[in-house]
Amino acid sequence: MRIIAIVTARLTSKRLPGKTLMKILGKPIIELLIKRLSYSKKINKIIVAIPKNNKNKKLKLFLEKKNFFLFQGSEENVLKRFYSAAKHYKADIVVRITGDCPLVDSQIVDGLIKKLIKNKKDYITNANPLTYPDGLDTEIITFKALEKCYKSVTKSYDKEHVTTYIRNSKKFNVMYNQNKIDYSDQRWVVDEKEDFIVVKKIFEYFKPR
Repeated sequence: MRIIAIVTARLTSKRLPGKTLMKILGKPIIELLIKRLSYSKKINKIIVAIPKNNKNKKLKLFLEKKNFFLFQGSEENVLKRFYSAAKHYKADIVVRITGDCPLVDSQIVDGLIKKLIKNKKDYITNANPLTYPDGLDTEIITFKALEKCYKSVTKSYDKEHVTTYIRNSKKFNVMYNQNKIDYSDQRWVVDEKEDFIVVKKIFEYFKPR
């Protein structure tokens, strides 16, 4: 069984442009994210899926320099980019992580993968409803379910947000994983400049771990 993690990332965020390459402890956020995700014992390969355009050229060059696995696709139709990357790398199960979550937890990821397989689900997430800190969001999807979603979606909103169709359709066998304690009031994601300051301080406090 081939398990592929796909990190969707871009430099054109409206709230914090270029955040993916903003540095913490001398390393860009995307590099820190990949490093933390690489501790997973279940994931076979990590792919960074970015838009194919000049606006993301700097990100493309950085990923190539670091020899990270890269896939380029549509900027607006994120579902198509995500699905095409999964198909290209012949995934059986796909882990979805967004590029603004540098504090991603590989143990949480592995736990969700195990639950998806054990319970024979099409999809599992810990982000709906949110009980973990915002920034630990993880989604696991079988490739068959992802392909079915890709071929069924017609609305622009679903194309942009990738998994909304799966969650809102009765065509899929979904599972929601909640934490025992509700930490949903905590923000560990990097959406705003204030978020970046918080996450930067977390990394600096716990260095070199």
